Amino acid sequence: MHGMPLSPSRHGISLRPYQEECLASIPERGAFLIQMATGLGKTVTFSRIPRRGRMLILAHRDELVHQPGKYFDVPVGVEMGPLSSHEEDVVCASVPSMVRRLHRFPPESFDVIITDEAHHAAASTCLKIYDHFRPRLHLVFTAAPN
Repeated sequence: MHGMPLSPSRHGISLRPYQEECLASIPERGAFLIQMATGLGKTVTFSRIPRRGRMLILAHRDELVHQPGKYFDVPVGVEMGPLSSHEEDVVCASVPSMVRRLHRFPPESFDVIITDEAHHAAASTCLKIYDHFRPRLHLVFTAAPN
């Protein structure tokens, strides 16, 4: 199976071989769980996933909502508390805020959905978000898949 082509370096950060291997192994469409140990660079890895449209990054902690923005070379919006996105290419959202704001986003709003920290992915709030959207690709990243 051929993986997706790697995206160019962002902000001068070079990927490590295992990050490049991870990206190259991601199929064009579908839903997949990706395990990477803590500290191996999940955020920089998912920032390089090629997009054909917008990307939604779901997180459960404030710092994880704000962290990805520094790794993208496109506008990044935030959906959390008083912050709202405005059609940016990448939207980082807290799960509680996004589940309350689904009415603002048509089901086809995002080409790629990333869920950071998979152990939260089965929560009813996450499932409501997943049921709403129709992405081409949904990736759930985690250090602990159990």
